[in-house]
Amino acid sequence: MKHNSLSLRIIAFSFTWIIITLLITGVLLIFFYYDHMSQHYGEHVTMHLEELREACQLDADGSFKLDFTPSDPRYHDLQSGWYWEVKQAGKTLRRSESLGDYNLDLGDVQPSMALQISETTGPTHDKLRMHIVELDLGSGHEPLVLLASAPMTGITDDVMNYSNHIIGSFAVLGIGLLLAVVVQVRVALQPLKAISVGISDVREGKASKLPPEQLEDVKPLVDELNNLLDHNAILLKRARNQLGDLAHSVNNPLTVLKNEARKMEPEQKRLVTQQINDISRNVDHYLTRARTYGTEKVLGSRSSVKVVVDDLVYAMQRLHQERELTYEFLPLDESLATGETQELEECWFRGEAQDLEEMVGNLMDNACKWAKSRVIIRVKSDHINLVITVEDDGPGVPKEKIEAVMRRGNRLDESKPGHGQGLGIAKDIADLYGGALILDRGELGGLKAKLVLPAV
Repeated sequence: MKHNSLSLRIIAFSFTWIIITLLITGVLLIFFYYDHMSQHYGEHVTMHLEELREACQLDADGSFKLDFTPSDPRYHDLQSGWYWEVKQAGKTLRRSESLGDYNLDLGDVQPSMALQISETTGPTHDKLRMHIVELDLGSGHEPLVLLASAPMTGITDDVMNYSNHIIGSFAVLGIGLLLAVVVQVRVALQPLKAISVGISDVREGKASKLPPEQLEDVKPLVDELNNLLDHNAILLKRARNQLGDLAHSVNNPLTVLKNEARKMEPEQKRLVTQQINDISRNVDHYLTRARTYGTEKVLGSRSSVKVVVDDLVYAMQRLHQERELTYEFLPLDESLATGETQELEECWFRGEAQDLEEMVGNLMDNACKWAKSRVIIRVKSDHINLVITVEDDGPGVPKEKIEAVMRRGNRLDESKPGHGQGLGIAKDIADLYGGALILDRGELGGLKAKLVLPAV
């Protein structure tokens, strides 16, 4: 078992908790048993005191007599700790044989009709628990003081014997509980070890996903890990698409430059052709290296739609400043079933801000190229789906050509700047997030691009 492991931590914590619990429980049990034994001995002494009370009588001449003595045989054993005594006016009238010539000391106790309990020392300086009560004999006679005692060693010996049994029993119980914890930890962590093996298999290429787990407690973890693997696969696919886009957007201009270089003077042609070849070779080299990288460890995130769109509006205003377009960023009126206006700050995209910028940025850039005067961005979210629409007041796209413009590289008007990749890139990213890009004619007459994405 490793020093810094979950198993060791659980076992150490459980062992500490078991020891503390057993110690506290043992102390409580011993305390309760001590209290019980004290009451038990007290009841015996009180019973014998009642016997003394019944046995005390006065003769016809008023002298004291004892009809019988307490029946407990321990009162006959010398210095047994079990003693009784009858006093009157400070003088001892009768006492148990176990006392011999010794008299019990009342100490500071003032006898009364109510039972009193006190601790004192006996003939052998052993501790005694003494019960004291006063017996009224009527007018003209001094009251009798009845005393009966039991040795404290009887209580402590019984408690000590009980404590030894408790300690032994709890030691066995503690060992049994500790072994049970070790076994339970071993068994309970088996699914986690299986997950570790599954992750190792995925890393080594032996499997693409973790095997499904039947235990309800572990199943959410396995599902989330598999979702993470799927997400990484999607990121890898998107990275490859972007590499393809980069290769396409770079190689085409390089080809044009190479063709134009043929018309130059030989020295210039050689220099330009060499530089173009170097650029092409470096692009191919780094694209090839990038394709060899595996899936990046990108976890799910959330991005503010308002922050991203505000930044994009600012960028578009600078990029298309010569056109003097009006930009409107508004919530959709139908965003809530109640008809209330949804705050734009409440709209969040469940994904990376860079992806949201690329999708909405391409749609806004396309709208700005074709708009006459207005570009409207509307947003709504029900915390499950996020809907973003970008609409312009340009000429729009005929319905029969909508599918064509969604394909990368297709351009309806070669006079407009660009490579015809924007809508295709936005669609690909939306598809990777399980969303969609829908094109239609807007209320302003131009194109309305509708993005449906996961929301937070």
